[in-house]
Amino acid sequence: MTVNMQPFIDPVVVRAFHALLGLGMVWTSVLVVLVILFRRFLAVIGDKPTWPIAPSVWRHPFRSAWRGICHRVGRTPKERALLWWGLGVLWFIDGVLQAQPAMPNNGFVLDVLAPALAGQPSWYIRILGWNIQFWTDHPVGADVAAMLLQVWMGILLLVGMDRFWGRLALWFSIAWGFGIWIFGEGMGGILTGSVTWLNGAPGSVLFYVAGAALLLLPEDGWTSGRVRKLARRAFGVFWLAAAIAQAWPSAGFWQKDGLFRIFSRAAGMPQPSFLSGPIYALAKAAQLHPAFWNSLFVAVMLALGASYLSDRVSVWVLELTLVWLFFSWWMGQDFGVMGGVGTDPNSSPVFALLLLVAWRLRWKRTPLPSGESASPGTHLLHTSEQGSIHKQTRSD
Repeated sequence: MTVNMQPFIDPVVVRAFHALLGLGMVWTSVLVVLVILFRRFLAVIGDKPTWPIAPSVWRHPFRSAWRGICHRVGRTPKERALLWWGLGVLWFIDGVLQAQPAMPNNGFVLDVLAPALAGQPSWYIRILGWNIQFWTDHPVGADVAAMLLQVWMGILLLVGMDRFWGRLALWFSIAWGFGIWIFGEGMGGILTGSVTWLNGAPGSVLFYVAGAALLLLPEDGWTSGRVRKLARRAFGVFWLAAAIAQAWPSAGFWQKDGLFRIFSRAAGMPQPSFLSGPIYALAKAAQLHPAFWNSLFVAVMLALGASYLSDRVSVWVLELTLVWLFFSWWMGQDFGVMGGVGTDPNSSPVFALLLLVAWRLRWKRTPLPSGESASPGTHLLHTSEQGSIHKQTRSD
């Protein structure tokens, strides 16, 4: 059962957190402005005359910010821009979630960091213990730093598409993501021998890392189909691995308490009854018929894995994947933010983002082979992994 966070929320600690957070926002904002001014100064002395900050920025700050966000629209694949913005929004949300009152208090250590110790090998428990001790000794400072880093990382991704600071944010998000995964998430529990996608394993931050890695690939990989093929195969391998982990006998999901623990923990989070009621019902059903429910979950993931590794992925595969992602996001991951100590929306939303990006890449316009011309209103589509090309005529 989930621990009630209210007894662990000290108003004095919360006020100290807000004061330090305000100071941190001021200083980081000043630092960002100084960096922008310095880069403008370098442009001036480099015989590229320009204002340190263009006058239009002061007159229309919101319009200028919007132009900064959309400056690559039309010059890069829409799917690539969608992934940039999606990761930026998710990192920004993750940073905001760090401002929950329980985060700078003992609740974060008690209900997020400490549970990751369960079932881990002794050598890894010592590593996790370093992070737990650090957060115990410096709860306010650590939480403020984590919030500022993630909020600014999200902002830089939103406004820095293909710019220096945007790519820097991508590299930093990969390093930060692996740090969270190792020291905070306990590697998603993969060393415990009892890991399941139903609670978001192997950890949402790995999907953030995967998205950043795709954005760091050369842009021609997005137009040539390499990114699409890589994503499809990765989805297939992931779902097959998830099915094997779900079916692994020693994981305990075939016993009556295996799945019950996952669903009952999610249902016990503080939340409206219309959200927790269906989870409680599923927990009870899984306790009464564990073999049936675990077989069903394994079959779904096996079907998804086989489908994504096949030559063709039809629309029903996309629909089944989205239904499965929403089901597991609700029933097992409890939307990731319930309870007052959620640090991110969990794995399903970022997986859905990667899935939709890859699916849109499946229908990219492709140049005609040399020597062949097309009539007006005709465009070419990739519809299979062999790169088969079909003409499609639309009437305007």
